[in-house]
Parts: sequence; structure tokens; C-alpha cells
Amino acid sequence: MFDYLRYTFTPLIIALSAAGLWGGGDLVWLGFGTLLFVFLFDAFLEPDYGVRDQRFPWVYDVIVSVQICMGFGLILAYAYWVGSGHFETRGQHIGAFLTMMLTLFGTISPALHEMFHREKFTHRWLGRLGMVMIFDPWREITHVVTHHVYTATPYDPDYARRGENLYRHLFVTFRRQVAESYHLEKMLWSKRGRSWHDIRNPWIWRVGILVLFVTVLVIVGGWMGALAAVLVCLLGPRLMLEVFNYTQHYGLVTGTPGRFENRHTWNHLTPFMRILALEITNHAGHHRDSYAPFYKLEPDRDGPKQPQFFLCLLMAMVPPLWFAMIRPRLAAWDRDYATPQERELAEAENVRAGWADLNSNQETVKARYANAI
Repeated sequence: MFDYLRYTFTPLIIALSAAGLWGGGDLVWLGFGTLLFVFLFDAFLEPDYGVRDQRFPWVYDVIVSVQICMGFGLILAYAYWVGSGHFETRGQHIGAFLTMMLTLFGTISPALHEMFHREKFTHRWLGRLGMVMIFDPWREITHVVTHHVYTATPYDPDYARRGENLYRHLFVTFRRQVAESYHLEKMLWSKRGRSWHDIRNPWIWRVGILVLFVTVLVIVGGWMGALAAVLVCLLGPRLMLEVFNYTQHYGLVTGTPGRFENRHTWNHLTPFMRILALEITNHAGHHRDSYAPFYKLEPDRDGPKQPQFFLCLLMAMVPPLWFAMIRPRLAAWDRDYATPQERELAEAENVRAGWADLNSNQETVKARYANAI
């Protein structure tokens, strides 16, 4: 029974954030402070390798569905509070904004990701509709098709190569995601003989639900409330999801494109991260079967691991710290996990990134790479 109860922790966090925002004053910081404490406390805990109870899967699905519905309620309430002048001081506005950013990223975005991966019609559509809360209704297109097929290759818009810092990655990935999703959908509707503006084309109806979402925000909170809510979506879950993607496969290479192996992702298995992220930090299991619900994922005890998830996000924002952490781990990955073919690919990537010092046989690799160019 505890396996089911542990996932109610996330709806409780959402409720706590909402209560703090409703209470006003210094309470607006309650959700932000609670989540920050949980993230940092989790960094000191040992990994959790437990497998979840699967006797009553509908309980998990109800909890996640409730999370998404609570997310809609929270963001609509936030727009209303901003528009009605509920937050009186600049400090209250900042605290409410940060609480919303961290709550949407830490509790709502994992639920959306979980649902749009599902095969059941109602679950998948709940995830699709919920993607407006991360202001990216096109996310499913590139994620499910391109990311899961081209993991750890330069063809994946979510992938960060060795030597690439977070800020360059953000600039590149946003542009590539939009272009890739449009390209994929254009190929599909062109083959079906449809015009671009056909309502059945996913790009069109996804724009429609985003416009509808913003319209509802304006109705509820006026232009100021809607603007604050949109900024929360963009600077919270939307931006932070890309930071997450930056870390998850950073610098790894594959000798089997299109065929995922456990070594092709990093994992973060601390207990609270597994709960809040709905096991997405148990990343190898998710990539082995992207349709498997979170409660069926089995942690990879022996796969490559990074430090605790939230610490990685913070380090990624300071490139020197990130590189100091990831370089020795990539060197260990090349030595302990990579196949001979992948080791050659990694060595070439090290030279390209200016990290030739990570290679065991530097002169040979430099000469091989120069000849290849």
C-alpha cells in the first residue's frame, strides 16, 4: 500500500503551493520553499532501487490524472490572483512566480510526459491537452518520434554533444524542435493529400488548443494575469524541461542508432526524485519501453549515473561546474560502458569538443580524426 501512497506526495505539494498562494503574504513562498527543501534533502539520500507494487495500476493512473487537473486549476487560480491584485507587494509577486515555476516543473510536467506516452486513448489525450501548461503542444511529435528513435545521436534535437554548454544547447534545441515537428507533420499530411490548414493536421489543432488556453487565461485573469501565467509556463516547465533533456544523454554516443541500450542514458535514482518525476529519472527503463507506465519501470542498478537530478540542473546552469562534473564521468563511460565502436566515436567527439585529454591514446586519435576530416 505504501507504494501507492508515496505518489500522493505530489498532489499534496500542489495543494500546499495553492494554499500558500491563496493565503498571500509570506505564504506565497511556501510551495517554492517546500520543493526546494525536498530537492536538496533528496540529494543526501541513497539511491532507491525498489520495484513498485503493480496489483492496482488504476490507483496510480487516478493519482496522475488528478495531478494534471490540479495543475490546470492552479494556473487558472494564479492568473486570477494576479489579475485581481491578490499579491500586493513586489516580493509577493516574485514568491508566487517562483512557486508556480517550480511547482509546474517539478510536479505537472512529469505527469504530462507520462500521459502522452500512454497507449490508452483517454490517458494520451489528457497528456496532449495538458501540454498547453508547458506552452508546447507540439512536444509529443518530436519527443516520441525523433528523440526515442535517435537517442544519443546528433539527429536528436534534444541531444547535447560533448563540449556543448547549456545556453548554446537551448538556442539550438528550440529551433530544431519546431522545425522537426513541422517537417514530420508536413510529410504526414502531404501523403494524405491534405492542405496545411486542414483542421485534422496536428499542427493546426494544437495551435487551436493553445489559443483557447490563453483565451481562458485572459478571461479569468485579464491581460496581466494571462501574461504572468504564460511567462510562468515558458520560464518554468518549458525552459527547465530543456535543461533536463540537456543532462539526460549528455555526451553519450551509440554504435547502434535506433536500438537503445541501457548505457545510452544517465540515471538519477534518489527516492524523492523518482516520486516527483514519476520515474522519468529512471531513464533507462523508460527508453527500453517508452509505452511502459512509470510504475512498471525497473531501476538500472549498474548503468551510468550522474549526481542527484536537481544538483545536475543547477550545475548545468554554470558551465564550468557542469564540465568539471561530467568530463570524468564521460571518461569513465568510455572506459567501462562503451563498445569498441562507441569508444572510437567518443574519441572523435572528444577531439571535436577540444577534450582530447580524455582520450587514452591521444596522438592516434588526433591523426585518425584529422584524416577523416
